Amino acid sequence: MEPITFKVKKHQTPGELPVSFSLQLVGSLPVHSLTTMSMLPWVVAEIRRLRTEPAKEEPSTSQIRLYVSPASLRCEPDTGRNQPWDPLICSSLFEHKPQHVHKLIHNSHEPSYFACLVKEGAAAQQSVCYVFKADDQTKVSKK
Repeated sequence: MEPITFKVKKHQTPGELPVSFSLQLVGSLPVHSLTTMSMLPWVVAEIRRLRTEPAKEEPSTSQIRLYVSPASLRCEPDTGRNQPWDPLICSSLFEHKPQHVHKLIHNSHEPSYFACLVKEGAAAQQSVCYVFKADDQTKVSKK
């Protein structure tokens, strides 16, 4: 007797399609998961300070593509529009579920910068603060 198989085609609604942003990843820093909103400006300043220190290996600011969807928050290197997709180049820098993003910060004095605090796991007591810079400050809104 032949097994019965079904192929279910999932239709994505327009709200499920990822929205992508071209940004610069300034840097990241692991912090305790209980880091408060009032502490985040100092964390962001430390990440930016570390970026300005001379690095021997590579520049710490990299052009990335941030994909936001109801299913994930994914960051990949931005290879540019003229370069074909290559899985060896286009590996994901990080991918998290949206519910793991637990704090966002935007400084009105520096409108092109923003940061997010992402929990590393449900049981982990550690989070990572990612700092991004938009080339166009109108792309980072306070809404």
